[in-house]
Amino acid sequence: MAKGKRRSIALSFLLLSLLFASHLRLDLSPLHLWKHQLSYRPSTRSNKERDGAELESSRAYNYKLALTRLVRAHWASLNNGLQAQSLGRALRELTLNGLTCISDTESDLCLTSSSVRIATASGGGATVFLAAGQKLPLHSPSPFTIRPYPRRTDPTAMARTSAVALVAGDPSPCNFTHPFPAIVFSAGGFAGNFFHDINDVLIPLFLTSSPFRSRAHLFITDLRPFWLRKFGRILLRLSPFPPISPSVPAEVHCFPAAVIGLKYHGNLLCNETEPPGFLSTADFREFLRFSLSLSHLHRVAAGEKPLLVLISRKNSRVILNEDEVVEMAGDVGFKVAVVSPEKMAAVEEFAAVVNGCGVLMGVHGAGLANMVFLPTAAAILQVVPWGLDWAATAYYGRPAKRLGLKYMEYHITIKESTLYDKYPRDHPVIADPWSINLQGYNISRPVYTDGQNLTLDLVRFRDTLVRVWELLQL
Repeated sequence: MAKGKRRSIALSFLLLSLLFASHLRLDLSPLHLWKHQLSYRPSTRSNKERDGAELESSRAYNYKLALTRLVRAHWASLNNGLQAQSLGRALRELTLNGLTCISDTESDLCLTSSSVRIATASGGGATVFLAAGQKLPLHSPSPFTIRPYPRRTDPTAMARTSAVALVAGDPSPCNFTHPFPAIVFSAGGFAGNFFHDINDVLIPLFLTSSPFRSRAHLFITDLRPFWLRKFGRILLRLSPFPPISPSVPAEVHCFPAAVIGLKYHGNLLCNETEPPGFLSTADFREFLRFSLSLSHLHRVAAGEKPLLVLISRKNSRVILNEDEVVEMAGDVGFKVAVVSPEKMAAVEEFAAVVNGCGVLMGVHGAGLANMVFLPTAAAILQVVPWGLDWAATAYYGRPAKRLGLKYMEYHITIKESTLYDKYPRDHPVIADPWSINLQGYNISRPVYTDGQNLTLDLVRFRDTLVRVWELLQL
């Protein structure tokens, strides 16, 4: 009898999963899906009328389904025998307790479908007060904390991310009552470095917010004014409401539900085979193009003199013979624009420059993440310093191909690196770079990332530039 009952429950759960998956695929077609996120805009009526209308809209909007999608997103990304069991547990927790917390390699997320009160703190963090009757995860300490930045295995990133505490019980009355769920995340960690701005914050936020279709409030801890100035226009496309951040004096913000943390898929990656939104990396790039009003969907027509944007470095991995490289690129047939780090800091203006170019070129580094602004079929040329082959492929090589870009690498020889004059020829730094990398980033960074500059072999590099030029003519 018990065995038959368990079989019946299992069958019911399987049918429910199939029905849900069918609904999810019909509801979230990949075609222009990101545009659906922009479908909601707040009313322009008076505050009283607007608040009433938006509260009514929030009741009609099934944000609990959006939360369920995020739970399914997590377990769909795990391929192991406990997947179905873990998914069932998490969904039961969300249904019965109104709260579930899930983790993967890089992400911690807590989701609550019940109302919460979030008290801001002057130190950059916040405290989430749960609804009466909700239980914290089993065996969790009190207060239970989460650092809402998707680099949970990196102690340096976590040290730069303020903790958000989840506690039972209500604090002071609400100072502000908001109509839609909160998405709580951090702009700490490595944010401020452009690669990490895109990879650790904006792409995960794009993924996490997609089921809410802009009906959510962004609660950003560790927020610095310059970061909001850089990316405010993009954030506005994910939520039409002003971002909320910790303040002095402390305030209490009330929401009907909340997500604490962001979902992470990988380096510059939106994996379209995973829920919550069947979104690809190309969808994210199209979302950026729309958000920043970038005009070029496709690269300029073949036959025109292509623009090569060269990212110039000043502190490390500097191309010491940059002037000669620029002159040679002009001889090959490119129009060359050299861009300094100061110019790249103006994200919207530089995005427009990159969107109009045929080739983005630079030595391995965060500036190459600007490839997300390139038009389709443009090219990226990465100059790979000594000892950074693996990083070049992982952080930019694979993502470039997923974006549909024409990708080429130029691997320097040891004689093109200033390391050649610093170490004996049989030293592992020169003879066996992988052995240095295996010792960890704290060991390899001072050597390969921060400790070398480059003098490119103009004969070798000219061949690479010619191949890139030929790629653009195809």
